[in-house]
Amino acid sequence: MKTIFATIMSLLLIIGLAGCEKEEGRKITDYKEYTITVASEKVTGLVFSCGNNYVSDVYAILKEHSAEWEQLAYIEGFEYEAGYEYTLRISETSYLDHSMGEPAWTEYNLIETISKEKKTSEGVPDNFIPDWFYSEYCATVNPEFKYYIDADDNAPI
Repeated sequence: MKTIFATIMSLLLIIGLAGCEKEEGRKITDYKEYTITVASEKVTGLVFSCGNNYVSDVYAILKEHSAEWEQLAYIEGFEYEAGYEYTLRISETSYLDHSMGEPAWTEYNLIETISKEKKTSEGVPDNFIPDWFYSEYCATVNPEFKYYIDADDNAPI
């Protein structure tokens, strides 16, 4: 009787320990599909990647049922042409993989281009750089700094 009890307890212990093993590898933690509007011009934004912030041109987007422009750095499969406002159906997939340097990330993929219209988008902000970035990284820049560009036609500059 004791051996049967000991065997059962041993099996339960092994099963319990096996259940505590940490799963490894890439996992999908969230998936969504929705429609967005992409503005006719890219704007400057702050992008976080590989543990660092960097300034880059980003898409200004409006998600469906939203009135506020947001930034999106990249849409896989999307070929952007300035001067056109797009309506796109995209997927948003969030991943988690603890074996990577940046364990959580989100990828955006083009599902369908619904429309492409030549127009100037309205209400797009000048940039998506937050105020804290200026005070933290640009505090040493002299606001009186001026520059000169020697060009044949410098009026647009």
